[in-house]
Amino acid sequence: MSRSRLLGMAAPAAMVLVLLGAAQTPPGRSALRHAGLTERAEPYTELAFARPSELPERLPSGRTRLTVPFTLHNAEGAPRDYAWSIEALDGERRTVLARGQVRTAAGQRASVERRLAAPCRGERTRVEVRLARPAESIGFWAQCR
Repeated sequence: MSRSRLLGMAAPAAMVLVLLGAAQTPPGRSALRHAGLTERAEPYTELAFARPSELPERLPSGRTRLTVPFTLHNAEGAPRDYAWSIEALDGERRTVLARGQVRTAAGQRASVERRLAAPCRGERTRVEVRLARPAESIGFWAQCR
């Protein structure tokens, strides 16, 4: 193959590599989305315990004080107000232990840490953090001693 032909093929290949690299940046992804070449990311809310390894596996029988820290990540694309509650499922009873609201900007995280008294009767109790909208929940089980 001639040298000029190789150089002629290298230029378009280099241009493709530059464009692929640019497409990996936020402005590049935005340009591709506006051109209709990619889809907009599906909006979502992430709900997680802040320190899951510190959640209790056992609770004393009766009522006990504990802290349930959790985080919200707003990937909905706009500011959001989240109504949350922390509930205990103790046998057949569901009890609201705490509730509140938190506002987050688009793309931001919010942390909530509440100290509360959780019931523990019977064999075990489930503690849940629940969002009203979007309807999401996380929880953990603790054995009653």
